[in-house]
Amino acid sequence: MPRRSKATGGQIHASMRVLIASLLRDTAGTTMGIALATIILLVSLVGSGTDMARAYMTKTSLQNACDAGVLAGRKAMATSGTYGTSETAKANKMFNFNFNPLATNSQNVTFNTEFSGTGAVSGTASTQMPTVIMGIFGFKSITLTVACSAELQMASADVMFVLDTTGSMAWTPAGVNVNSGAGSKIVALRQAILDFYKTVASSVVDKTNTRIRFGFVPYTATVNMGGIIAAGQMPTSYFADTQPFQTALANFNTPVYVGTTGPATNSTETFGSTITNSQCNSYGANNYPSAGNNPVIVAGGPPPADTTYTTYSVNSWTRTSGNGNNARGTCVRNVSTATTTNYELRYQFTNWTFQAATVDVRAFKGMSDVSVVTNIASNATVPNQGTYDMPSLAALNGTPGVTGLTTTNTRWDGCIEERKTVQNLAMNPVPSGATDLDVDSAPTGDDTRWKIYENDLVWYRGTNTGPRTVTSLSGTGIGREGSQCPPSAMLFTEVDTSDPNVVPTWLDNYVQTLVAAGSTYHDIGMIWGARLASPNGIFQSNVNADPVKYPSVSRHIIFMTDGDMAPSIDSYSAYGEEIYDNRVAPSGTNNSTLRNYHNNRFLAACTKAKNLGYTVWLIGFGTSLTTQMTSCATAGRAYYASDTTALNNTFKFIAGQVADLRINK
Repeated sequence: MPRRSKATGGQIHASMRVLIASLLRDTAGTTMGIALATIILLVSLVGSGTDMARAYMTKTSLQNACDAGVLAGRKAMATSGTYGTSETAKANKMFNFNFNPLATNSQNVTFNTEFSGTGAVSGTASTQMPTVIMGIFGFKSITLTVACSAELQMASADVMFVLDTTGSMAWTPAGVNVNSGAGSKIVALRQAILDFYKTVASSVVDKTNTRIRFGFVPYTATVNMGGIIAAGQMPTSYFADTQPFQTALANFNTPVYVGTTGPATNSTETFGSTITNSQCNSYGANNYPSAGNNPVIVAGGPPPADTTYTTYSVNSWTRTSGNGNNARGTCVRNVSTATTTNYELRYQFTNWTFQAATVDVRAFKGMSDVSVVTNIASNATVPNQGTYDMPSLAALNGTPGVTGLTTTNTRWDGCIEERKTVQNLAMNPVPSGATDLDVDSAPTGDDTRWKIYENDLVWYRGTNTGPRTVTSLSGTGIGREGSQCPPSAMLFTEVDTSDPNVVPTWLDNYVQTLVAAGSTYHDIGMIWGARLASPNGIFQSNVNADPVKYPSVSRHIIFMTDGDMAPSIDSYSAYGEEIYDNRVAPSGTNNSTLRNYHNNRFLAACTKAKNLGYTVWLIGFGTSLTTQMTSCATAGRAYYASDTTALNNTFKFIAGQVADLRINK
């Protein structure tokens, strides 16, 4: 519509005033005047209605554009974690896209936004809309102003963190080993989780009716259920009482007699001529001038008859002539004679055998100290002939007839060996025998019970997969396996969101327990992430708690790793010692092929989690996203974080996506 000039409007206005005044003076034309006045009133009413309708349309469009702008700005902030120039530009772009001033010839359009500091991006927009008809009556334009604000508003949500806490997390993202100190990935992970909490907590508007819960599954080559078991949330009956280990067995098959020796008669003897120092040492051992025994039976015997022994040892050597090795002197030795009586038959240590053997682990299930043997002296004895595992042998220590054992106290931390599975590369579909990938069912027998992970009972014996027997451990390369037990997992636990700036004490304490050690088995982490989070599984009372108050819960798994799958055939994992046990892959499988087996188990576990209704978010921290990582995540939810700042921002971004963007005014 063509715009009227100020002069034209003014002329019309003046003419109308003259006409109305003339009609009022002309009493003869009263009827005409009344009619004309009525027409003028109707015109003004229609004109104001028309311009008000245009103003309403313009203000509605302005409000919609303002809302779209702050939504875009808040969404951009969820990605970056800040509200700066880039985020403001995105808000402005969305506002300009949604508001068309030409529709009503609006002028002087403004749009301003800012971050409120309480989680919202707020904005104001204004414009001046020129009138069409009301200008006749002196109203040239109408100023329109709107306010808008967008914030993240959380509905009730459960978030299960599945976290790689392997040894490489002690390094920086740039590959420098700082031993879990400042700049390490494990320190960055702790802070990122706390900041994730703050972002989520600040998005909770209804503090009374919104529940936010976090659960945790740190993983290495196994997972730790110790805290859950100690809290009574997982019964120890779910674990077998006896189980096979690649372990050490001690064979005591050499009969010996051990008696009680009476008081000794002590004296000295001097060799009849001068001899060298070396010869004197031999004389002291009764091996000079001719070889002899030490001790020597001089009466009675042999055992078990009462036996009198004479034992010899060097007393002194005094040089009398010569120098160096040829020096000669007087040699004196000690002579001790005693009688041994009351002989009893004992069995002396013969050798070690390293192989698979079943061990009774009921004592370990109490999660208190259990003694195990770590070394055996060559002359160690036990009362009864036989083969002993390390806990059984240690249990004899201190009893009559038991000698020569070195023991240590150990306790089960709660880490697990997985229940029965099958060798299958594809794992698609999951075979019925792979009970490790059943994330719902409780055990019904030993095949479906879990086993304890106890490295003090597991011994590496070398690359020969068969049994190995040695008389001494020295120089054999045989030794007990080290532990890869990570920090304890935690079921869903509510976080207090009343003050987003105050991290709950339990959460802060928990993240500080996250330490870096062990090797990378993604599959065991995701299996237990799904198991702890399953609404149909053994922890369903926790997962489905208070369904009346919280009938709808948003469910998420955040899986973070700093490296590719890295199983090892010669390390102790949740699947035993893979080089000997072959629970996952056939004998002779190398590490590269073993990785493929575990990768496919990982993908099967990811599918299980998604089928349970969880959105799976995956973060590669300082490591490129592999095909398996991308496939594990729900579509579009896999992210690469190159450094500490990127990790923190990625966690904040995910927190923003877990929440809903909403207009709050």
